[in-house]
Amino acid sequence: RKDARGSGADATDGVVQVALRSLRDEVGDDLVLMADTCLDEYTDHGHCGVLDADGSVRNDETLERYAAIAIAQADAGVDVVAPSGMMDGQVGAIRAALDDAGNLDCAILAYSAKYASALYGPFRDAAECAPQFGDRRGYQMDPANAREAIAETALDVDEGADMVMVKPALAYLDVIAEIRSAFDVPVAAYHVSGE
Repeated sequence: RKDARGSGADATDGVVQVALRSLRDEVGDDLVLMADTCLDEYTDHGHCGVLDADGSVRNDETLERYAAIAIAQADAGVDVVAPSGMMDGQVGAIRAALDDAGNLDCAILAYSAKYASALYGPFRDAAECAPQFGDRRGYQMDPANAREAIAETALDVDEGADMVMVKPALAYLDVIAEIRSAFDVPVAAYHVSGE
């Protein structure tokens, strides 16, 4: 079920929370469970956040939704939440919410350098989460500005990210190398479906 606020994203009986609880019951602590923490798969408009009447993303309301999603995922048994929406302050909001809810050991894998790209097309088709209007360039990074990755990653690490990610990966090996040399946290390279 999809709606404007992405209500299914943090629902106790939501598909991801049900799957996480089932997996945790089956594998115990033998496997690290990670979950994407975003709204686009759950919104009827396909954007990564709560929207204004004019269709622009409301950052602060979206952060509240991300915090609720992360708590729901942690309560369902996830070890790592991975905020992928590229909202300003998402890692800090999620870290504070997880800590306040007693989920101190839940790690955060931040999508720190997520570039706007047509390479996401096959995933968006499969998940039926392509934006119904506009695109995500307003909150994903400009592919021509590789230097922005260092600044965004620094913000995420300062806000409490335990790991950082570059997405898509193959076209941004230079960014991966720069981030690896600048930060002493694990760096993930996300090869997307279109690569």
